[in-house]
Amino acid sequence: MLVRFYEAWNRAERVDEAQDAPSAQQARGEATSIARVYESATPIVSLSRSPFSGGVFESSLDNVDIDGLWWAYEFDYRPHVAPVATFFAWTGAMKLEGPIPNVPLKSMVGPEVPFVLPRLLDHPAIKAVVSSVLVGEHVGFPVVYYADPVPPTLERVDDWGHSLYSTTKPDGSPTAGHCVEYDYDKDFELGPWLASGKLQWIAPGDIDLTIRSGAKDCPFVGLEGQRHRQYIQGGERWFAREVAFPKRTPTP
Repeated sequence: MLVRFYEAWNRAERVDEAQDAPSAQQARGEATSIARVYESATPIVSLSRSPFSGGVFESSLDNVDIDGLWWAYEFDYRPHVAPVATFFAWTGAMKLEGPIPNVPLKSMVGPEVPFVLPRLLDHPAIKAVVSSVLVGEHVGFPVVYYADPVPPTLERVDDWGHSLYSTTKPDGSPTAGHCVEYDYDKDFELGPWLASGKLQWIAPGDIDLTIRSGAKDCPFVGLEGQRHRQYIQGGERWFAREVAFPKRTPTP
């Protein structure tokens, strides 16, 4: 399926450059049709658990490899899954342990080690849970933020590996927004957050998603790796480089 999608996508790009609009439209239509089939077949995976309600956070996730359309950073090929009531946002990181795919659509899988966003955890209603998930040979580290009550005016953050975040309107229908967090906004030192109880964790391979507390025995503390966002496209990987602007001043 993915081979046929990328063939149609590349064909559309070629004929677009040749200014052959009808052929480009036909190729893009073919790619879109294949993408819809892909979306319908994307697994729904249990990734985390709310420390407030105990409800399980589920999301669509292509856990076969990062060459799938789910990982296309600038496109939305993710079927919506209604989250638990206390869900607020989620981000993630990934340690690549397998080959880098040669696909035309750019992906952004996060840094190599897990992190938290102080701007969210500083809010008194928010806690986060870090866990892990295999994506093919690669190891992903989802970090899911929960709130009770959900703060209506606090800006969320783009979903893991995506240029948008999905949320729910008051009537229950899905909607989307955009808020990127730069690498200098992240905190990779998880120990103090674990000690404070603002961050909790789920052991790798725990299918029961048991929430654990404290830094002792936590496998996500002290991991080595790049602390910059990693991008993948065309068989190559590169890391973001940023100028560190002054830290945000907390609102009194």
